[in-house]
Amino acid sequence: MIDPNFWTDEKLGECSIQERLLFMGLISNADDEGYGRANPKLLKSLIFPYDDLRASDLEKWLSQLGGLHIVVLFQYDGQTYYYLPNFSKHQTINKPTKSTFPHIEDERCRTTTVILR
Repeated sequence: MIDPNFWTDEKLGECSIQERLLFMGLISNADDEGYGRANPKLLKSLIFPYDDLRASDLEKWLSQLGGLHIVVLFQYDGQTYYYLPNFSKHQTINKPTKSTFPHIEDERCRTTTVILR
């Protein structure tokens, strides 16, 4: 369930409707620790399956969310991932499963605000 405060969050208020919808999709597709893959083509297929969008649209929106620090984008072994620092604020997990994604604390991860291919 999305926290009702989501709708009045001032940082999200700086985002376009598409960026807010993407953020909601990131929340619902994240694992139990708030991590997920940030591949724009994958996210397009998961969050916007019926919309005529380009991967570059999602790259731009992800970069905007990263620039506002509501999503942390990072690279590990040539792949881009996301982490939602306030994930537990938006989701309650009753029986959490340990993440299988790399964590931003790993010294091999490189944070970025721009999606790199």
